[in-house]
Amino acid sequence: MHIQHKPASQNQRVTSFGIDLFVIIVLQAVFGNFTLWVYHTTCAKYGVPADHDMELFLSQFCGGFFFLGYFTLSLGLFGNTLGKRVMGLRVVKSSTQESLTMPEAYWRAMGYLMSSWTYMIGFILPWFRSDKLALHDLLCGTQVVRSTPISASSALQLVLPPHLWPHQNQILPTQEAPSLARTGTDR
Repeated sequence: MHIQHKPASQNQRVTSFGIDLFVIIVLQAVFGNFTLWVYHTTCAKYGVPADHDMELFLSQFCGGFFFLGYFTLSLGLFGNTLGKRVMGLRVVKSSTQESLTMPEAYWRAMGYLMSSWTYMIGFILPWFRSDKLALHDLLCGTQVVRSTPISASSALQLVLPPHLWPHQNQILPTQEAPSLARTGTDR
């Protein structure tokens, strides 16, 4: 059975990406600074002056490592990142609507670099496309969808009582609730 998911809106994607970037910044601040502390401690132990270029290299390496590692592990293991989970989104293969494997998640994370190298046009594409795909989605055959499939949300509406259906937003006259004495349920 092929379940179709509704594409995520661009606002949801931007918000989830912002949350994810905040997580990466926190990782960089904690573990990146720890890496620089280890470098400075090692240099001091051996009496070698710390090199500014090496500090820049280590900082950039840690930033790239945390960026790729966060997106690869999150998408490969859980099907979404923390930001996408908060926003009720997940990343699936466009053709099968299944979660990504670890190698596919890695290449999608690398696709983020392609989207940014195009002067961020790759991230802006979903605003102009009806299918809401970014450049990294087009390159990797993925899409960001809402976690609840369309067929499941339709099925949920079928089990609701008719008076709760969303298309019946009319105001009904209020009726007096029966008293417990008349119904015999007070015993």
